[in-house]
Amino acid sequence: MRSSPIKIRARVIRGAGRGRRLGIPTINLDPSAMQRISPSALHLIEGIWACRALLPKAYWGVLHFGPRPVFDEEEKSLEVYLFDFEPKTKIPEELDIEIYGYIREIMNFKSPKELVERIGEDIRIVKKKIRQYEKKQFST
Repeated sequence: MRSSPIKIRARVIRGAGRGRRLGIPTINLDPSAMQRISPSALHLIEGIWACRALLPKAYWGVLHFGPRPVFDEEEKSLEVYLFDFEPKTKIPEELDIEIYGYIREIMNFKSPKELVERIGEDIRIVKKKIRQYEKKQFST
């Protein structure tokens, strides 16, 4: 577990809508436009991470950074799925994200159904860790 989060700001972009169709709507971000706020952001490892998006309200979630091999995509993507996110919440043009803990590496799946099952497991892992991140983050 990181002692302090990696902080990034990235421009919100339009995605293909796959997350919504799979029942896991994400906010897509432009990985090439990621603005470094923390020196460690330059060394972000591809994979799945616990994160918190800072809108008017802070939302915990899961961040994906890297290719999406299940969809035959090799270019890097950056997207977040936020817990308890209100769909009517206005999303700014740029989103500030705090990245807390690495969950796993990028994996390929035989089908989108297997991907959704694994994302469900990632969500369970992150939800179990949120209290630890909050305690560590806000106790200093």
